[in-house]
Amino acid sequence: MARQEQKDDWQEIKDIWKNQILTEEINIHISKLVTEIKAKMSQFEKDSIKSDMIKVRSSWDQYKGKVSQFEKDSVKKDVAKITSLLRKFLNKIRRKN
Repeated sequence: MARQEQKDDWQEIKDIWKNQILTEEINIHISKLVTEIKAKMSQFEKDSIKSDMIKVRSSWDQYKGKVSQFEKDSVKKDVAKITSLLRKFLNKIRRKN
């Protein structure tokens, strides 16, 4: 039930985001920012991130089943807080438009 609730919450956030007047402009700015950040990264940083991602992916199966209930609950609370903050933010944008 909680998983479906979470999916519904994220879908609602996505719908609100997609229906904002400024969404396309914000997406363009974010794309430019990502491109700019990538351009400023050294090859060492790129290789380091790539290496870290390979390690995380290769060891994920090993740790996936060993997540404690405390960790699961903690992540669930964090996602709920983020969801709530995003809703508030997007609702404020909606009211301004």
